[in-house]
Amino acid sequence: NKKIFNLSQIPRVYVKPLSLVRKYHYSSGSNAQKPQLSPMINYSEQYLANYLAGLIEGDGYISITKEDRVILGITFNLKDKPLAEKLLSYLGKGFIAKRKTNCIELRFSHKQTLCKIIELINGKFRTPKIDQLYKLIDWMNKKHSMDITKLPLNDSPILNDSWLSGFIDADGCFYIRNSLKQIICKFNLEQRMIYPKTNENYNLILNKICLALNVKLHIRERINKKNSYYIIRLENHNAIKLLIGYLDIYPLLSSKHLDFLSWKIVFNEIINKNHMTVEGRKLVSLQKSQMNNSRTYFNWDHLNKL
Repeated sequence: NKKIFNLSQIPRVYVKPLSLVRKYHYSSGSNAQKPQLSPMINYSEQYLANYLAGLIEGDGYISITKEDRVILGITFNLKDKPLAEKLLSYLGKGFIAKRKTNCIELRFSHKQTLCKIIELINGKFRTPKIDQLYKLIDWMNKKHSMDITKLPLNDSPILNDSWLSGFIDADGCFYIRNSLKQIICKFNLEQRMIYPKTNENYNLILNKICLALNVKLHIRERINKKNSYYIIRLENHNAIKLLIGYLDIYPLLSSKHLDFLSWKIVFNEIINKNHMTVEGRKLVSLQKSQMNNSRTYFNWDHLNKL
């Protein structure tokens, strides 16, 4: 069945940092045992286009083999196979390959599917990895006598589309520090400093993310600078509120969406000053125990509108 998309469904708004916690309240009782799903928007093709660009720039690659064959691949954690399957069903002909590690790879080589992906992501890239997209377009133009225009980097405000959601699904992490003295919600986004194919630096796009979230960019140095990483860290309440406001409008699609919901519940307890109470601590411990590698319950209802 042909999908009908309403592109006006995705608002382009500035996310106000102080408005969101008042809108979402979670009780500490039994009803708060499992994360409540965010109010979901209807996904549009524009949403998917920007999200897919961010996802590919974080965890994807485009390569041209010695046999003059193109492979566009996106790596997923094995637990995110439902998302890989959903994207495969939407994008067209491709397959999911199991890798030796706890990962799978979604791969595309079919001409029509590659054309569809290019149409979606062309003009949506924001990082030096646009070099790979340009090579793919050059290959398509030469191999199939096409005339696809190579659009420039997207320089629009970072919080005004779903690109960052895709990038976070690739390289972001939500976690909670829970000790006797303090309970803190944290978020990290890591990306290598240098794009090895062109030696371009990622500082421009990562500084743009930091500016939007009002935080500083950190560096994790290694002996070989090519393997050094930029780190975006969020602990400040106002920065976290900005991120929550953004992700409520442009939700994540991987299982990190569920981690985000647990994380948001705990942050709301902190804001309401309930986190150090007996009931609050129980709720914090419960939500933390369901996050990241500890998660055993997966609810993929948020993919139903994709």
